[in-house]
Amino acid sequence: MAGIESTELLFGRMRFSGRWRDYQQRVLDEHETHFTDDRLHLVAAPGSGKTVLGLELVRRLGRRTIVLAPTRIIRDQWSQRLVPLFMAEPPVEGCLSSDLEAPAILTAATYQALHAIWASEGEARFRTLCEVLRASGPVTLVFDEAHHLRREWWNALQALTDALPDARIVALTATPPYDAALAEWVRYEAMCGPIDLEIGAPELVRRGDLCPHGDHVFFSTPDTEALDLLENRRRAIATLLQEMRTDTDLLDAIERHPWLTEPLAYVEQILDAPEIVSAMLVHLAASGRRLPAPPLDLLGIRARDVPPQNPFWLETLLNAMLFHTPDMFAAAGDRLHRLLTALHEHGLIEGGTVRLGETRRIFALMAGSRAKLDSIAAIAEAEAANLGGALRMLILSDHVRGAELDRALHPDYAPAKLGVVPIFATLRRLALRGQQVGVLTGTLILIPAAAARALHAIGERQGIAASDLPLSALPGCDGYLRLIPLGKGADKSVAMMTALFCEGHVTILVGTQALLGEGWDAPAINSLILASNSAAFMLSNQMRGRAIRIDPSDPGKVANIWHLATIDPRPDSAAETWGEHFNWGRIAEGDAITSDLDLLERRFRAFEGIAHSDSAAIESGVRRLDLQPWSGVEACNAKTLARACDRPAIAECWRRSLGDADARAHVRETAAPNYSPQRLASADTLHWLGASALSSGAFAAALELRSITSAGIAMTGIALSGAVTVAMLPKLLLAARLWLRNGSLERSLGQVGLAVLGGMHAAGALSDIDHEAASLRIAHDAAGRVELAVDGLSRADERLVMEALAELLGPVQNPRYLLERRGWLGPVARRDYHAVPTVIARRKESAEAFHRLWKTYVGSSRLVFTRTADGRLILLRARAKSFAAGFQRRVERRSAWL
Repeated sequence: MAGIESTELLFGRMRFSGRWRDYQQRVLDEHETHFTDDRLHLVAAPGSGKTVLGLELVRRLGRRTIVLAPTRIIRDQWSQRLVPLFMAEPPVEGCLSSDLEAPAILTAATYQALHAIWASEGEARFRTLCEVLRASGPVTLVFDEAHHLRREWWNALQALTDALPDARIVALTATPPYDAALAEWVRYEAMCGPIDLEIGAPELVRRGDLCPHGDHVFFSTPDTEALDLLENRRRAIATLLQEMRTDTDLLDAIERHPWLTEPLAYVEQILDAPEIVSAMLVHLAASGRRLPAPPLDLLGIRARDVPPQNPFWLETLLNAMLFHTPDMFAAAGDRLHRLLTALHEHGLIEGGTVRLGETRRIFALMAGSRAKLDSIAAIAEAEAANLGGALRMLILSDHVRGAELDRALHPDYAPAKLGVVPIFATLRRLALRGQQVGVLTGTLILIPAAAARALHAIGERQGIAASDLPLSALPGCDGYLRLIPLGKGADKSVAMMTALFCEGHVTILVGTQALLGEGWDAPAINSLILASNSAAFMLSNQMRGRAIRIDPSDPGKVANIWHLATIDPRPDSAAETWGEHFNWGRIAEGDAITSDLDLLERRFRAFEGIAHSDSAAIESGVRRLDLQPWSGVEACNAKTLARACDRPAIAECWRRSLGDADARAHVRETAAPNYSPQRLASADTLHWLGASALSSGAFAAALELRSITSAGIAMTGIALSGAVTVAMLPKLLLAARLWLRNGSLERSLGQVGLAVLGGMHAAGALSDIDHEAASLRIAHDAAGRVELAVDGLSRADERLVMEALAELLGPVQNPRYLLERRGWLGPVARRDYHAVPTVIARRKESAEAFHRLWKTYVGSSRLVFTRTADGRLILLRARAKSFAAGFQRRVERRSAWL
C-alpha cells in the first residue's frame, strides 16, 4: 500500500485544466480496451497534444512511471506540461525525477541515458535499476517519439521490458517507421503493440488543432564551379559514347560475348543480371549493328522492342565490362584499360562504380551551394514584405560552421558552404526592415543587442540571475551580442530564446535541425525554411511539425514551409534522359540520394498536403506541387513566391479540400500504377469474338451447302461448326464479362485489388481484421492518375496490401511464382507477366488460391513456378520484357487523406 499511497502524492493531485479534443477523449474513454495486450500505441501528427494525453493516461493508470524520450528538450516537456496544465503549483519533492538511477513517481529520461546504464561494465547498474523498479510494484513505461526505437538503444529497451513483465506500455509517435524493412517493422510493433489510433495532419487541420500550411520549393542554379564540373562531365560522356559507337573492335568484342552467342548455356548468369544483356543489345542497336537472333529468341523480344540508348544503359554496359563481368569482355583487350583511365580522369567513377548521372560529390557541391543563400535571402525578403513585424521565421540547417564566425563579421566574407553562420551573415547584411535575426544552436547563441533587456527580463521570470546570462559584443558586428549562458542559464537557454522569438524580440531564428528539428515547441512560427539535406522519413515530418502548430495569439495563422533545391538548369543534362526531365517517384527506399530532386522526392513521401492545382486531393508526394523548374527557374520561383504570399488562398484551399472528404476520412496508403492487365483482357475478348464469328460463319455456310451438295456432307459441316460454336460460347461469355468488368483502368485496377485482397487473406497475411470487412476505393490523385486505397484495414495491413500491389503490377524482379498471360492482337501473339506477391507466394497452396482468384476477377493466366529450369527461362523472359519496356511500368505509392 505504501507504493500506492506514494503515487497519490502526484497522480491524486493532478487534474487537467483544459478541454480534451475529441480524439483525445476517445482514447481516454477506450484506453482500457486498448490495454488488452498491456500496450497502447498512438500515432498523431506533431502538435496534436500527445504529451498532455500521455500525462492523463499515466495519471489514470496510477503506477510509477518511466518516460523515455529521444532528446532532453522532449524529456523536459513532460514536467513543463505538468504545470500549469495539471497542477497549479510544482509537485512536492520526490514526485519528479530526470535521473533513472534515482527514480521518482514520474521519471522522465532519455533513451541514451537508459542505454548508458545498460551498456555499462558488469551490468550492475542496470540490474539495480530493474530491482528498484520491480520493488515499487507494477510500472508504466512511456516511449515518447517511439519511432526512435529503431536505433542502437533497442537492446537496452528490450532488456528493460523483459525485466518488467507486468509493465504497461504507452507508445507515442508522430512518424511510425513505415519505411522500415518488414522485419524491423515486426520488431517495432512487437515492442509498441499494433497501432490503436492514428490521427493525420489533415484531420487535425480540419479540427483546428493544426494550422493550414503550404509546402513550397524554391530553386537555384549552381555556381560557376559546379556548372563547369557538370559541363565537363557532359562533354566527356558525349565523347565517350561517340567513341564507343564507332569503335569497330569494341563492337565486335561485344558481339562475341558468350551471353549473346550462346545464351542458353548462361541462363542462370543472365537471370542474375538481365540488364547486362539488354545493355549490350541497346549499344549494338544504337551503333547500327544487326542484333543477333539467339538472345532475342531467348528473351522473347524483337529488335524493335530494344529501347534507345540513354545514360542508364551506357552506365550498365560500362560497369559490366569494367567491374561486374570483365572476364567475359576479355576480347576488348587494352580498350577496357583505356576506358577505365578516361572515366577516372573525368570523375565518372565513384565507389568502384561508373556513375554517369549525378554523384555524391556533385550532390555535396549542389546541396551545399552558396546559391541557396540567395534563395534564403529572397524568401526572407518576400515573407518580411508580406508579414512585416508579424513574421516568425525559423531556418534549419545541418551545420553550424562556427569556425567561420570571425570571418563572417567582415564585409568581404564569402562563405564556402551552407550553414548557420553563413545564413546569419547573409541575413544580417540584408538588413530587412523591422526584422531581428537570432542564432540558436548547441554551441552558438546570438541575439540582437536590442533584445538584451528582454532576455534578462525573461531570465528573471524564470529565476535566472543576470550573471548566468553573460552577453559579449561581436567585433565588427554592431547590433548583435553573443550569449554564453552559465549555470541555470545554460539549462534554460533554449526556453529563453524560444520566449524571445515568440514575443517578437527575434523575428528570424537560425538554428540546427539537430537541436530544433524535433520536439522544440514555438507555436508562433509562421515561416519555416528547411536548409537541411535530410531526406529521412521521420526527421522530415518532425521538422515540418515545428511550423504547423496552432498559435493561440494568432487564430488565423497560416504557415509556409520552404524547401530548397539547386538544379542543373540545362534540360539537355543526363537527368532528362531518365524520364521527362525528372521522373518523380523513381527513388525507392534505400536508394542513394544523389541530387536535390532525389531529396525532395524522398522527403515529400513523409507528409500529406494540398495540391498546387485545381485538384482537391490531399496527399503525400512531390507531384502535388506541379513543379516545372526547367521551364525557367526565375519564372517558377516568382510563381511560387506569389502563391506563398497569398496566405488566405492557402487557407481556402485547405477548407475546400477538407470539405470534399468524408466525415470519417483519415490518412491511408494508396497505390497509383501506370499499368493494369486490362489490355490483354480486351484482346482476349476480340480473339474469342473473332473465333466465334468464324465458327458461326462456318455454321451458316454449312446450311447453304445443303442446297448444292450431299446432305451428309452438309450435315457433318453443320454439326462440326455448331459444336465448335457451342464449345466456344462459355469462353466468349467469360471474356466478354471480364472485358466489361475490366474495360477501364479504374475497373481493372479494382479487380486486381480484389484478387490481391483475397489472396492475402487466403495466405493469412492480414493480421487483425477479416478481409471481408475491407473494401476497395478507386480515386484520382492530384495529377489525375487512378489510385487504389483500401478501407477497413489497419495502417500496417494497408502497407502490406500496397506492397503486394506494387510487386504485382511493377517490373518483375525474382519472384517465386509468376503469372503468365497470353493474348493475341491480330496474328501476333502477346505475352505479359506479373510477379505473385512474396507475401502470397511463400506457399504453393496460397499461390494457387491467388491464381484462382486472378482468373475469376482478372482473366486467364498460367501459374509458373520459377524455381525449375523451364520456370527460370520464363522468369528470364519476364525480366527481359521489363527491361525492354524501358522501365515504363511503375507503381507509385503514397499516403492520401480519403
